[in-house]
Amino acid sequence: MSSSGEVKAVEVRSPSDIDFVFPNGFSFFEPYLQYFIRETIGAGGEAYVSRTSEGNISGIFVYDGSEKTGTIYTTSKRVFDYFYELRPANFLFAELKTEHESEVYDIYTIDLENLSVVHRFSYEISIVEEGDVDEIGQFMTSTHPGINRRWVNVALNEGERCFFVRLGKEIAGLGWLSIVNNIGRLHSLHVKPQFRRIGIGEDILFARLLWLRSKRAHSAFSEISRHNFPSSRIALKGQMTPCGQIFQYFKKNPDRKVEPKRSLRFWEPRRRDKPEQSSRSVLHSTYTSPSRLL
Repeated sequence: MSSSGEVKAVEVRSPSDIDFVFPNGFSFFEPYLQYFIRETIGAGGEAYVSRTSEGNISGIFVYDGSEKTGTIYTTSKRVFDYFYELRPANFLFAELKTEHESEVYDIYTIDLENLSVVHRFSYEISIVEEGDVDEIGQFMTSTHPGINRRWVNVALNEGERCFFVRLGKEIAGLGWLSIVNNIGRLHSLHVKPQFRRIGIGEDILFARLLWLRSKRAHSAFSEISRHNFPSSRIALKGQMTPCGQIFQYFKKNPDRKVEPKRSLRFWEPRRRDKPEQSSRSVLHSTYTSPSRLL
């Protein structure tokens, strides 16, 4: 911001254009911000950064023009207002609570280093490999209306993992995860209506937590709408606990219930090691561990 209080922002062409040094308390999602920007730009979106007159970062805005969605990261109401009006959007996310009508999402977290898991798997859990990409893309398009289809390939190329359950020839449910700076993010858990209430979502959650433990992630988080009672119950069964909030602001047609692409795009500061690639893996039958895992 200038000395007069005017907000000035510049478009980011590459995450390397930002030093990613933030003031204290800037965002819960600081470890993921560089990753979010890279993924957004890779999918054809835009990213902007605003700075104070001293040159410090005061806000970051990532925007997907295909979906007409975005996320604002700032603790400044003035910066929020600037980015709120910068691009046309169906809805925006932010950690800052304002006067605009919004829906609350709770941030659930879990300490994986001290996690004790006892879970009996009822379904075979697979991790997406190259031959599954088209089918996964079709699933995401049908269950997440308005999704930018390019995101699926970008996410997989960035090292994200998609865990799914197949019943017969049909994908019954899936859930995504990423790992950045040893922090996991669980998102986009979706089970088709006809396959709900039979334990598929819970199996997918525990499979992802176990995978993160095997990669030495020390914690994980997930953003869940307060209206999404099934996902909240599953998170609590997985020993995740709420620790904070974020807000979804509806800019057009507030009654429109469109499920965001990946819950949220809140997310790597200074550097991120590329997640190591792994071959297809399958979890099935029973996995029980009364103490520290893997």
